[in-house]
Order: sequence, then structure tokens, then C-alpha cells
Amino acid sequence: MKEIFKRGDCRHFKELTPVAEEDLLTLIKAGMQGRSCGNQDSREFILVTREDLVKAISHNSIIAGPARKAAAVIVIIGNKENISFPEEWSFDCAAAAQNILTEATHLALGTLWMQIYPYSDRKAHISHILDIPANKDPFCAIAIGYAEKPPLHINRYVPRLIHKDLYGSKK
Repeated sequence: MKEIFKRGDCRHFKELTPVAEEDLLTLIKAGMQGRSCGNQDSREFILVTREDLVKAISHNSIIAGPARKAAAVIVIIGNKENISFPEEWSFDCAAAAQNILTEATHLALGTLWMQIYPYSDRKAHISHILDIPANKDPFCAIAIGYAEKPPLHINRYVPRLIHKDLYGSKK
């Protein structure tokens, strides 16, 4: 459980420091182990290691800039076709992303989650540069690399947000 509390967003990657292909595949395997409603195949993964594409992804939003120095990016794509529970695809993608982030911390890799869904401009940009078909929904992109500076760890435990038995009850 230490990885959950140790994890933080990496804003400073060591430029051009490759991550082993085996580690990148381990991250995708971890993502595939995430919960999936009805065990449906509602998500797909694009492993991006080409430097020009990684840099293009770093222009997807105002918060994506640090990704330009990352070794790789994993893009998680939602698939709503031919599945039993199409309304669940985004939850399945989020579970995959969380597993990737946690496993990356275990492997001493830095990560930065870059939200794509539900923003149509981000979806269009990523779909264009990665040739993602219109019937697929890019959910998020996760930049991966070695941290130049350790990520800031934020203690998100807030006791006032916990309710006992009934909403509003603090005792």
C-alpha cells in the first residue's frame, strides 16, 4: 500500500531517459488488471515512445507541458462498441489508469495523468495525431519516465469528509 501514499504527479522528467520496454509492458498489464464491469473489453491502450508523438501529446492541454520530456506515454482509449455495459467504459478506463499509476510508483517511475475525456478539443487533438478512429474515445494519457525531481506528495486525508452511518454525522 505504500505506493498509494507515495505516488505524486511528476512535473519534471529526465529528458531522453528511456524506460525499458518490459517495464512499459508491465504498466499496460497492470492497467488491464483494473476492474472492468462484466469483464468487458471496454478499453484499449496505445504505447507511445516516438519522441515526436510524445512532444505532440504534450501540447494537448495547459497541464500537459511536462510530458514533453517523458520517455513514453500510455493513452487509454474507451471502446463503447460490442460491450454489455457501454455506460461503464469511463469507469473501466479510470480503474486501468489508477493501476498504471500505482505500478509505475512501484517501479520507481514518474507519471503524469493528462485528462482527455470529456473535452472535445483534447479528444480531437489526440485522435488526430495518433490516428484513433472516431468510434473510440480517448480517456486519458499518462506520461511515463524517470523523475528529475521527486514529485510533490500531498496528504489528501481530510477527516471532515468522512460521514459515519448517515450523511452529515461526524460521530
